[in-house]
Amino acid sequence: FSTYSFRALTLFETLEKIAQTGLHCAEAFAWQKLSPEHPEAKVDPGLSAPLRKALKQKAADCGVQIIGCYTGLGNPDAAKAFFEFGADMGFEFLVSEPPETMFDAIEKLTEEYKIDLALHNHPKPSHYWNPEIGLAALEGRGKRMGFCCDTGHWCRSGLEPVEMLRRIGPRVKTFHLKDLDEFGVREAKDVVWGQGKGRIADIFAEVKRQGLKPYFGIEWERTADSEPEIHAESVAFYEKTAKELVAG
Repeated sequence: FSTYSFRALTLFETLEKIAQTGLHCAEAFAWQKLSPEHPEAKVDPGLSAPLRKALKQKAADCGVQIIGCYTGLGNPDAAKAFFEFGADMGFEFLVSEPPETMFDAIEKLTEEYKIDLALHNHPKPSHYWNPEIGLAALEGRGKRMGFCCDTGHWCRSGLEPVEMLRRIGPRVKTFHLKDLDEFGVREAKDVVWGQGKGRIADIFAEVKRQGLKPYFGIEWERTADSEPEIHAESVAFYEKTAKELVAG
């Protein structure tokens, strides 16, 4: 679950809401406020040792594991600091849109800290809007360098998500999986998985066909806060579709 879905809340409050959806993994984002008691603290290398401990305890209390974080990796020092932080926090991946000039440094860090890079896409005309651009940048790179597939932004850019997955499959690390009420419209709004134009069931089927094992993250941009029951509907759609795919 992407904590950006609850960006109006602190991370501590978000973890409580995620627990209510029945999910147990979360991807944080680096500029979210930590807690009502510590709104000045963020999920980044500046987080003090006591607050890192408190965050780990809060996540454990909620039954949620923070497995990754969205952040900027704009220069070598910032990148190294965040990979060090990620290793301390137990992250499996960092989601980012670093300049291509950073890829040599980041690739070394992924191997040193055993943390993957998941290259994220925003809509056109952002640099990585089309996966072909990312594929070219990742050519010849190690297996820890891959994609965070924001399927909603693909749809907003007029890119069919299943076709994109067929191009980048082996590089897929994780998803910001969105269903939208319109295709090819930048201002399209989020809807529950399976109720829109985002081909969510087809995405699951394509992932199965390729034998991929990514993380699927719910990311909800329609509002900065929402009721957990909304996202529990997406979870139910996933479970129903997964069972059908296994049975098929």
